[in-house]
Amino acid sequence: MKSKEQIEKTYKKVSCPKRNCKNIKKDGLRKIEHRGKIQRYRCRECNLRFVLDEGFYRTRNHEKKITLCMDLYYKRVSFRKLQEHLQAFYPKNAHYSTIYRWIIR
Repeated sequence: MKSKEQIEKTYKKVSCPKRNCKNIKKDGLRKIEHRGKIQRYRCRECNLRFVLDEGFYRTRNHEKKITLCMDLYYKRVSFRKLQEHLQAFYPKNAHYSTIYRWIIR
């Protein structure tokens, strides 16, 4: 059985984005096609349902694919070469202009 301290560590000190209150409960999972399942939370005071923003909120591509493109771009690989690289290793390819938008974001 987990102690109260271990349970609090797993919640990562989640707070409501609307009121910043700490009275939160887990409220199911959100299934995303490319990113898998993401934990949903519900505020018990204002009844707001939300997902934690981890930097890749509302992206349709997997975060590993985006970070790979960013890493290769900063190693001086062109956008077209990045697109060819993704075409070789990932089934759903991204256009070079999409990769550019990931970088400037």
